[in-house]
Amino acid sequence: MTIDSRCQEQKNIADKMFMDFKYTKPGSDAQLKALKTLSFLIGMWGDFLSHEERRMASALTLESSS
Repeated sequence: MTIDSRCQEQKNIADKMFMDFKYTKPGSDAQLKALKTLSFLIGMWGDFLSHEERRMASALTLESSS
């Protein structure tokens, strides 16, 4: 999966999260859920980028051994 496709996949979630956070009462359940979602998505990006880094390192190793 590319970074662009990952962004497109998460766009609707991010839009809902933004609206829930911006237009609800401070400290509300909707805001807390939005923050938990944000935290989860940031963790997913960390996993995704870590995997991409390993994949690229493997590809570079293969390229340099040719």
